[in-house]
Amino acid sequence: MANRDLESWARIAEIAGAFAIVISLVYVALELRESNRILQVNSRQALSEQDLRYYESTIDPQIIARATDKRQRGEELSPIETSQLTIRQGLNFRIFEHAFFLYNNDALDDREWARYQRIIRNNICNNQYARDMWHRRSDTWDLDFGEAVEAEQQNCGD
Repeated sequence: MANRDLESWARIAEIAGAFAIVISLVYVALELRESNRILQVNSRQALSEQDLRYYESTIDPQIIARATDKRQRGEELSPIETSQLTIRQGLNFRIFEHAFFLYNNDALDDREWARYQRIIRNNICNNQYARDMWHRRSDTWDLDFGEAVEAEQQNCGD
């Protein structure tokens, strides 16, 4: 009888051990998944920073300031001023694209993404330089981000 009790306890311990191993493996898998997500976000951040530095290197702050002032006064812009404002929108949209990536990887919350969506909608609906930039370069963005911007563009006038 003592032998039978010992065998029962051994089976229970074996089942409990197997269950513990399964739980441990699930935990390790979840940790690996999270580590990979963090690595992706960090890698994307580095790439985005390179993109932003490139865009910033092509923008002349003095021309932007002059163009912005002329635009507010309703004056006609020179081709270089128009080009600079369009390039600046490319910089803005690279920032938006990065926010989209963060949102899709659970590194940006719903409320913050909704704020970006409002800014994107305002730019794509009301800023001729953003629309021009998007028209010329819409095929250079992440496909899912492109669809999100197109959806916002469909909401112009709402």
